[in-house]
Amino acid sequence: MDTNKWSVKGKVLIVDDSPLVCDMFSKTLAIKGYKTEVVHDGESALKKLRTESFQVMILDLVMPGMNGLEILKACRKDNHEICIIVATCYTSEATAVEAIHEGADDYVVKDFMLMNDAKSLEVIISRGLERRRLAVENIELNEQLKELNIVLQAAYAREKDEKDYIRNLFGSISFAVVLSKIEGGICGFNDAFVKMTGIPESDLFRMCVFDLIGNEFRSNVESLFKKIRAGAAQGIKVKIIAKSQADIDVIFNAIPFKMAGEILILSTIVKPLVKNEGQAPRVFVK
Repeated sequence: MDTNKWSVKGKVLIVDDSPLVCDMFSKTLAIKGYKTEVVHDGESALKKLRTESFQVMILDLVMPGMNGLEILKACRKDNHEICIIVATCYTSEATAVEAIHEGADDYVVKDFMLMNDAKSLEVIISRGLERRRLAVENIELNEQLKELNIVLQAAYAREKDEKDYIRNLFGSISFAVVLSKIEGGICGFNDAFVKMTGIPESDLFRMCVFDLIGNEFRSNVESLFKKIRAGAAQGIKVKIIAKSQADIDVIFNAIPFKMAGEILILSTIVKPLVKNEGQAPRVFVK
């Protein structure tokens, strides 16, 4: 994933049936150095998105013909990378919340003062871009996890010894990985996980995954472990408690993994990624 594209100001597509609103957004964003293009209906917006590249779309929710939610859903079918900020009136904030659930990254209230406040508008866009970056990162990681799970199951079919299997499994993975029981007890991990936590291998084997999660996020991870019995990969943003007691912001992903008839949890922990310093990665199996 090209991380630079999230920090460089790209083009903004403004979609609103009101020329006045479009003009106000365009002039305000120009103050902060954004280049903008304007369309006044849904069909034109989708056509633009198919033929041109935009970093951000500011989308009016209430328009004649194709409304904002319909445009949002159609856009998200093919484009997961564009940051979508929905524009709403004070009276339709509930619709904005619905739009967030459908894949929008933030919303802005169409208030005369706010639309002319370049600083506030840029804060909303920056916040939306960060949420979109994390969403895309999570989508990509979930795809990697699905592929990894297929590889793991195939590898296990060829391995007789479980410990050798896990060593072969984790040995080529550069990011932090931990294998645990469904109740959270740690039964395997790689060197990147040890480096991230700063906790000795022998101590990690006596710990539960939940012990490493910041208190405010622990219940979220416990709930995640219960839900993944259904089989879908899941990801949430949490804090890992390192030995230094300094919290590390990470994205915690987990998928169910069946081995010898037992359901285990394969978890990957990214951001920050732990780089391989050129040495062969170490793997620890209980």
